Amino acid sequence: MDKRVYLLAIVSFVVGMVELIIGGLLDIVANDLDVSLGQAGFLMTVFSLAFALAAPYC
Repeated sequence: MDKRVYLLAIVSFVVGMVELIIGGLLDIVANDLDVSLGQAGFLMTVFSLAFALAAPYC
């Protein structure tokens, strides 16, 4: 297989893991955006799903 495919998979994995860092800071983000903790968590879930669906097409 082409080495670029492996590079793309690794980069997509690393970028996807960055969104998990927000999980630890979720209460701070929710307070800053003036939304509930559940709404901030749902926003993170929507971003994760959009990233998972769009990453193979980029």
